[in-house]
Amino acid sequence: MAKAKKIDSQALRRRVQGIIRRFSGRVGVAARNLTTGEELYIREHEQFPTLSTIRVPMMTELFFQAHEGKVRLDEKVVIKKSDHRGGTGVLKELSAPLEMTLRDICIFTIKESDNTASWLEVQRLGKDNINKRMRSLGLNEVELRSDLSASMFTDIQNTDISSVAVASPANLMELVSGMAKGTLVSKKASAEMLDILHRCNEPEFMGRYLPIDQLPEDTNAKVEAKLSNKTGSFLDGRTDVGLVETERVSFVLAVMTAECKDPGYLLFQHEGARTIGRISQGIYNAWVHGK
Repeated sequence: MAKAKKIDSQALRRRVQGIIRRFSGRVGVAARNLTTGEELYIREHEQFPTLSTIRVPMMTELFFQAHEGKVRLDEKVVIKKSDHRGGTGVLKELSAPLEMTLRDICIFTIKESDNTASWLEVQRLGKDNINKRMRSLGLNEVELRSDLSASMFTDIQNTDISSVAVASPANLMELVSGMAKGTLVSKKASAEMLDILHRCNEPEFMGRYLPIDQLPEDTNAKVEAKLSNKTGSFLDGRTDVGLVETERVSFVLAVMTAECKDPGYLLFQHEGARTIGRISQGIYNAWVHGK
């Protein structure tokens, strides 16, 4: 296996800055090459609306509490009709009552960005506990501000999307870096969380221009890269954080966008999604292929 080589970090920075300059809003980037130790930061400690990437801190707290014996991943939760939440997700479409394990609920929050599942997870874990955990990890820029109750969308209309949750690219990157290194909660928990991130239904942000296949086990496709990520989408913003793995190089990337002028809500055609894809592609080409 060829050894990964370091590339001109300033050239990569200029490439990414060029992509950002063409974006109509605000962009933050935090990237770490786990193979060579190289890093790339742009507005990395600025807070952005997390959108659905807040599910990564939520999942982290779930696995911490399971590790500490406060909850069980196989613990059963009854989903009532009163638990149904608007917006993204499929649980609201299913007949109630419905019984599901905490682990399955977590999978729905990551795979489907399910707001019903997210509400149930926050109720079981505690909003304040999630925030305290982030502080204990030194991730002071992550804050879940809403309990995701039925009034969430009304609250957003009266304020803005940052009333739900905020984070910085650097803090989200640190969470996934810990998973990739096997140090977040435990080696076993880190591997389980990465497996759940690999189930995310939305590879078309970070993975948009990468040689990936989200279902290689089913298609038997031989692909160059594997992506485990969580995206977020809402009107003027798109976010994504994840791990890209190849035979030669692995890296973690968090890109957060906000205040975009693109009015469309189609997830994958949005300017924010394309910008995240171009940044990911630029970093991939530099760190994986040295070009």
